[in-house]
Amino acid sequence: MKKRIRKAGILLVVFVAAIFVSSLFMNSGVDDQIIDLGDPTLPRISFQKEGRTVNALAGYVNEMDVTAMRDTITPLEANGTLQMQIEEFGNKITGVEYKVYSLNGEETYLKGKQKDISDETILLDLQKGLPDEVSEAVLEVILSMEEEQVHFYTRITRPDELSLKECLDFAQGFHVKTLEKSSQEELKNYLETSAEGDNTTYQTVTIHSDADHVTWGNLSPQVVEEPEWSIKESNSVYTSLLAQYQVTCAGDTGEIETYDVREFFRIRYVQGEIYLLDYNRKMEQIFDANQKVLDQNGILLGIASSDISYETNSSGNIVSFVRNGNLWTYNAKQNELAQVFSFSNIEGNDARSRYDQHNIRIISVEKNGSTAFAVYGYMNRGAHEGEVGVDIYYYDIEKNVVQEKAFIPSTKSFAIAEEELGKMVYYNQDQNLLYILAGGKFYKIDLTKDEQTVLAKNLEEGQYTVSSDGHLIAYQTSGTINTAQEIKVLNLKTDEENAVAAKSGEAIRPLGFIGSDFVYGYLRQEDVGHTAAGGELFPMYELEIRNSENEVMKTYSADQIYISDVFIEENMMTLNRVVKPGETYTVTSQDYISSNEEKKTKSITLEAFSTDLKEKQMRLTYEKGISDTVPKILRPKQVVGKKPITITLNDKSKSEKYYVYGMGELVAIYDKAAYAIQRAEQISGVVISSEQAYVWEKGNRDLVYDTETAPFGNGEGKTSLQTCEEVMAAYNAKKVDLTGCSLEQVLYIINKGLPVIAMTDANHAILLTGYSMTDITYIDPNTASQNTVSIEQMSAMIAGSGNTFIGYMK
Repeated sequence: MKKRIRKAGILLVVFVAAIFVSSLFMNSGVDDQIIDLGDPTLPRISFQKEGRTVNALAGYVNEMDVTAMRDTITPLEANGTLQMQIEEFGNKITGVEYKVYSLNGEETYLKGKQKDISDETILLDLQKGLPDEVSEAVLEVILSMEEEQVHFYTRITRPDELSLKECLDFAQGFHVKTLEKSSQEELKNYLETSAEGDNTTYQTVTIHSDADHVTWGNLSPQVVEEPEWSIKESNSVYTSLLAQYQVTCAGDTGEIETYDVREFFRIRYVQGEIYLLDYNRKMEQIFDANQKVLDQNGILLGIASSDISYETNSSGNIVSFVRNGNLWTYNAKQNELAQVFSFSNIEGNDARSRYDQHNIRIISVEKNGSTAFAVYGYMNRGAHEGEVGVDIYYYDIEKNVVQEKAFIPSTKSFAIAEEELGKMVYYNQDQNLLYILAGGKFYKIDLTKDEQTVLAKNLEEGQYTVSSDGHLIAYQTSGTINTAQEIKVLNLKTDEENAVAAKSGEAIRPLGFIGSDFVYGYLRQEDVGHTAAGGELFPMYELEIRNSENEVMKTYSADQIYISDVFIEENMMTLNRVVKPGETYTVTSQDYISSNEEKKTKSITLEAFSTDLKEKQMRLTYEKGISDTVPKILRPKQVVGKKPITITLNDKSKSEKYYVYGMGELVAIYDKAAYAIQRAEQISGVVISSEQAYVWEKGNRDLVYDTETAPFGNGEGKTSLQTCEEVMAAYNAKKVDLTGCSLEQVLYIINKGLPVIAMTDANHAILLTGYSMTDITYIDPNTASQNTVSIEQMSAMIAGSGNTFIGYMK
């Protein structure tokens, strides 16, 4: 599972939703039936571009949220057509429809039906699907079959000023050359080898790695099938491409091992020259129980990422772990290795079953090794094939069966469902209780008694927070986010609860968890104020951290300094702080708090080790070792009762979110644009709003630009900030607080034709209207003058306000 920064105090979704529990059941086991997931059944589509098949799309059996469907982009041909291929997989296609939507899904630009569907290759005429003023839209293709319809989504754009062919040719050639040791010298011309590259591993190879690692060292990989190419971004400045494929390599003992590979390129083509802006290749060894997966030290995971999800039982002899989207459980005492859950078919030769848009979260592992877990994302096969959502399962290790407890469908993409649904559901097997947080309501569902209880309602974003593993939740019991007098902390694993009360006359706000330690802040009404950008701020003057025994472990405060919000990553909390020298809050230096929680000593730990051939590898190491290294392989059966649960969430959230995409996938979600931009800067990524508007892109701007804004002065009785905001009101654009961004970052906004307001101090606003490679042009309303200064001078001018910017977005 990806490591992501979690915005403390905020669960990354607010569902204004209704929950409908269609049926509940008690797992008596008497009427349970053994089921088989079966093979995938749905068709796929793809497109022909520049002589290549690109953007192979999985199908959805439900209509999806258009704003969440931005995984790929497919440029049209010059005449507005698009050549589409259908892989029927034995299905009889009875009709083909298509629709083109605006990025926010609010307008439909085109609807059509394909008359001739006799061939698996279809030419879609989408010329009228992109109005003159629109550069990008969302295409939905609907395939009708005898019993259902299947929906497919991709963004489309005009081919004008794109260099797709040149970029695809280069990426394909680069990919081939990495497989040839003789090409090392040629590849060096495109690499930026530096200390940023980790040359002790083949798991992640980047543009900063050395040529030997880019060309696979001595692994000598053999490509199993031709890569599937996806176009992730394409504009006049750069093109982002992702190749996905499998390779086989001989391992340390000579066994042939299989790897999943994701190879990402960001490429610029200018006047006949190719520039490789970014390169990232990740390989993950397929965990194959039929090969040597145990040694005397533990479970061999091979070349794999270092953030593998695993949980152990209290005795330290059983571990459940996730590999390649599959869940495994190993019992050292019985020497049994069980493949608890997998979408991949046994042969592994069906790309639909290997589709990687899902993941697994281990909820809990009991003393005997029985495991509760959630599968979230796209369902590759089985009863929910073609749906996105969260499936709750329980693996009974003694019966060797897996039972579905509940399914919660979503209309979002896997990446968003992973962030938004992954931690909002918890199952307690001991008490047969299911907890769900949705629509501002927190539910407890008793599966034994067929009863549901609303533990809290009308919860708004920021009024609750959930621990990283999902078993702890804290929420305000009354009032608003800035007036609540009490927070209830509930342990969903034990059903125990504690209350934390505000000090007399004050309020209390939940911020997050560091491990199992709860972080919260105290607020005073008299501290409410405004930022230099004009927004209201209700800062906290003190933080406290309590352990699981409800004891205060740490108190934090600083004289004349307030906390605006916090971030929690792993065991470290970052405090964003402000000061109020006058009437306005301005940003000051950050501070940091590390966890005091004592780490429990585990008998099973994830460790790295190295060999000459494969270099860095991962292993789940048993403290006492493993005596028998040839395990018995178990493949538990799935059982289903007569009335499994289906819970429907009708998401009508209006909360603004900012989505960071990079390396071909969604990386993080934030509620503030500035935080998203700073993260995107780190990964050379893109920031998208909830309505799919481009907020920021790395590198996609002109080197020189001027909005040609005429000078203006302050209106009568108006401050410089008010005057700047009045000028910007004519642009009919949405205001976005960009405080904390760098001057370099906000130039992207100006390049979109939208000036940016900058504060030089709490009382003085100027309007940035243009830039060059060395200078910034701005208008000062106080003097009604247009001025040009160097970038260095402007950076110094705005530093006094803590880099307070107000941007605008269309």
